[in-house]
Amino acid sequence: MWTYIIKRPFLFIRNRLYNGFINYYLILENKGFTLLEVFVSVAIMGAALAILLGAVNRNLILASNSKNLTIASTLAQKKLSEIELDGYPEIREEEGVFNEAPEFKWFLRVFPYEIPTLETEIRIVVLRVNWDEGKRDFQISMAMADY
Repeated sequence: MWTYIIKRPFLFIRNRLYNGFINYYLILENKGFTLLEVFVSVAIMGAALAILLGAVNRNLILASNSKNLTIASTLAQKKLSEIELDGYPEIREEEGVFNEAPEFKWFLRVFPYEIPTLETEIRIVVLRVNWDEGKRDFQISMAMADY
């Protein structure tokens, strides 16, 4: 039998595999990956990683913008509530910085608006909140009547 293995090793291995035996004499001709296969797999992984990192970066930017917009709208509502509590506003233009968030600035403009059929005076209050050194802003308006 040993002479059969030595003279025809691959035939012996094939017969053993067909019979259901696990043969540790089997020598594989393909022992690894080619350099081209490695380069292609690295390129695919690099492209996938770049896409994922871009998506994470975009998500962080959107989360930051959403946070700042929420802060700006909350500060604007608070400022408009203060104006409403002061009563009927005078015609004016003002600006300032919020004490709660110094990076947010506000600009207030109050101007009259007349409707001939109404017998009351209306004031339009426009409040604009800026942040990110004036690159981003949020504007809210309301009308107040003196009746």
